[in-house]
Amino acid sequence: MDLFARPDLPRERLWLWRVGYPVVRAIATAVLPVRLEGGEHVPARGAYILVSNHIHWYDPPAIEFALRIPVRFMAKRELFAVPVIGFALRASGKFPVRRGEGDRRALETALSVLAAGQPVGFFPEGTRSKDLRLGRAKPGIAFLARRSGAPLLPVAVTGTRETGLRLPPSRDVVVHVGPPFTVADVGGGGLDDQALADRIMERVALLLPSHMRGVYGRGEP
Repeated sequence: MDLFARPDLPRERLWLWRVGYPVVRAIATAVLPVRLEGGEHVPARGAYILVSNHIHWYDPPAIEFALRIPVRFMAKRELFAVPVIGFALRASGKFPVRRGEGDRRALETALSVLAAGQPVGFFPEGTRSKDLRLGRAKPGIAFLARRSGAPLLPVAVTGTRETGLRLPPSRDVVVHVGPPFTVADVGGGGLDDQALADRIMERVALLLPSHMRGVYGRGEP
């Protein structure tokens, strides 16, 4: 049994996910309902980079609850030092990242996860939005997309901030999924990393209501 599971392991070897996910999902979605839109766009298997906006700590579990698969998200490294939480993160396939700086080690880990055929979850803004509006994407997503060659799956999450932990919840959490695309699909071959990151984030913005598109609401970042 892999007590501290590597993020590149297949779903069957993520023992905490396999054992705990059905119970945790049932309880969590009873309190905070999660609705999936565009689920037909989610690849049935293989590696891809899930790119999403980020407005609340509940976004990663909401995405996993909606898609019903373990997504290998990066999480800020401070969480891995917290007893129980750090253990649960590692045992379910998450891996640490240093926020606010270019963390090459985290990106290399993400590349190894993709090379092993597993999906990686990535929040290109690098942090949570305080006003629900998209901030400009960091160029790390462009590096990962180019180096891996993996398709990108755009996802937009709404409702996590507004719902909070109120009972009954004020609204459903909705996970919107768009069609997968590649670097070539957004003309990324001749773009620098920041320009490509912007093109990728524009695909996420299209899934959001206009008031949440932030710097991507004008058609140009």
